[in-house]
Amino acid sequence: MLVKNATPVQSSPVFVYLYIVKTTIHLLLLAVLCCLPTTAADNIYAVIISGGRSKLYNHERYWNDCAFLYRTLHHVYGVPKEHVTLLMADGDDPATDTLLEGASGLVSQSTDLDGDGIPDLHLSATCQHVSEAFGRLAESLTPTDHLFVYLIDHGERTTDGDVHLCLWDNEPMTAGQLSTLLSRCHPATMNIVLGQCHGGAFADHLQGDGRVITIACAPDQLSWACADRPYDEFVYHWTCAIAGHDEQGRVVDADLSGDGRVSMSEAYRYASSHDRRPETPSLLSWPEGLAHRWSFSGMGDGSAVRSITTDDDKTPIYDLQGRMVKNP
Repeated sequence: MLVKNATPVQSSPVFVYLYIVKTTIHLLLLAVLCCLPTTAADNIYAVIISGGRSKLYNHERYWNDCAFLYRTLHHVYGVPKEHVTLLMADGDDPATDTLLEGASGLVSQSTDLDGDGIPDLHLSATCQHVSEAFGRLAESLTPTDHLFVYLIDHGERTTDGDVHLCLWDNEPMTAGQLSTLLSRCHPATMNIVLGQCHGGAFADHLQGDGRVITIACAPDQLSWACADRPYDEFVYHWTCAIAGHDEQGRVVDADLSGDGRVSMSEAYRYASSHDRRPETPSLLSWPEGLAHRWSFSGMGDGSAVRSITTDDDKTPIYDLQGRMVKNP
């Protein structure tokens, strides 16, 4: 088809030379971008589970624990929100589901965990939703990804010695069932924090190569709440360690090596040394040195070292319920 007034195509040697140079530059830039290493945050996926059991047992501190950790993952380490799966009590159901501290009343848990006005929580902590969440990760995780799993609230031992998580509406998930779900995921490493009662008994089922497990209490122990704030004792101090600050924005320095990173070994040492309750935390790692290398800012290679500001004017401040009251 002929097109009137069309501009003739230039076929001079100069035009051909410029086209080749431009194309070569584009190809080189593409090659460089493809070779750039991804940041630690791009390769980290997280699952946060707080079953709650029922509204009379779903204490306010569990929401605070999860919200503090969620903010830390996103704001301190830059983990994308879409990489974090939240499964908490009845999810975004507006019905009352949370017992306020001091048994002072029942409320519906907030779905906005970071105070930006946008709901973060949608899924309830049921066996179906937990299974589906790990099923999606089993299909999407690659050998270059790292999976972080955080469990909080109630764990129970049965008369035959078995242990299970108390998910929403008194639905149990045994340690064996949880182990099966995790075994279907094949990331480079798996980092698990067990904050629930009888955590040590769960760890017996969850151990494996490429895993780090931090545990709030021994197999025959309960995990305890803080005596002076609405959080759980061990996991509160553990989150302070990796966040670099407490819930009031005061600086916390758990970087014992001074390399600008907080490894899982350092977070454990800080949390266990500050634990004031009758519980025995522990740290397990396969291989043994993995806990020393694993951090949310990079897997021991120094490629994504974070910095923590000590300027009070630039430090977010949160109230004792975990809500941001100062946003610099």
